[in-house]
Amino acid sequence: MVKFKKKISAFGLDLSDRSIKVAQLKRDGDKMDLYSYGREDIEEGVIKNGEILDRKKVIEVIRKSLEGAKPKPIKSKFVVYSIPESKGFIRVIKIPFTEEKDIEQAIRYEAEQLFPIDISESYVDWQVINEKDKKFLEVIVAVVPKIFVDAYSSIIKEIGLKPVAAEIESIAITRSLINKKQSERPILVIDLGKDRTSFIIFKNPAVQFTASIPVCGDEFIAAISKNLKINLEEAEKIKRKCGLKLTKECKEVFKSVQPSLNEMIQYINKLTYYYKDHFNANEDIAKVIICGGEAKMIGISSFLSLQIKKEIEKGNPWINIIKMGDKVIPPISRDDSLVFVTVLGLAIRAVEEF
Repeated sequence: MVKFKKKISAFGLDLSDRSIKVAQLKRDGDKMDLYSYGREDIEEGVIKNGEILDRKKVIEVIRKSLEGAKPKPIKSKFVVYSIPESKGFIRVIKIPFTEEKDIEQAIRYEAEQLFPIDISESYVDWQVINEKDKKFLEVIVAVVPKIFVDAYSSIIKEIGLKPVAAEIESIAITRSLINKKQSERPILVIDLGKDRTSFIIFKNPAVQFTASIPVCGDEFIAAISKNLKINLEEAEKIKRKCGLKLTKECKEVFKSVQPSLNEMIQYINKLTYYYKDHFNANEDIAKVIICGGEAKMIGISSFLSLQIKKEIEKGNPWINIIKMGDKVIPPISRDDSLVFVTVLGLAIRAVEEF
């Protein structure tokens, strides 16, 4: 991470397979205000599974998103950017209590045993989150292959921008959606995306575990297209119109996506059992927060809540930006905010650290 002697004005940049989002916050005393934000879609195949396949096009879209940001273009050169969840690994580990100068060596040794990648070819970041009786340290460790971080950083520098931090999506998402002062029990965040669904288990003060599955918006559309014998464009329109409604005209849509939804429910149940068994958790998941573009799907919250028998709420990325009690209307609607969760989390870090 780059260190600066004085405060700089940085912004968040979220790169995904389907879109690029930017957001910049400004601090006003003890408050934060949204200075500017933008989103531009990316053609399919430009970024695939987090890998940049067309540098020129990505550069073009990033520039377009900055210039077209509302209510004014983003001119800052300093960037906090996201690393796709599928390209990084996060785990809470326990190591014997050791002197601060020896922590890095102890963490790297443990990481070599736990993570399925070459640690010497990866960037490793960590934070001590708990000390237990001076015998053990609990540490959250994030590991990302250098090849991916360097590829993203190279593109950003080519535009003339200066990367100051890179962050795995799940950390930005939880910073955006969870007020740590109000949250003590475990929370499951489900990021429902176009090309994948990610699961994040958060227990104050850190992400405990992440996973993802290919059940997603594209899979829903493909199933509707096949079952109703219509093209993908028509299938997307009817999915948006019907969602999970069980009216006469929408029953076939629900039947089309039900197998995928059942797969998702089974995975959520397995995930909660895994968390309790492998993390020695004496508390069950308290609630579930959903976000991402597919969280806008009609009926998805009530369906998931009914199936997994837990409280479910749509994410509120303004919870750590607009203070409780402030009579301020967010500049982006609640539903539209669901697709800006990651970039707002990055923008919060940009304000708080730089």
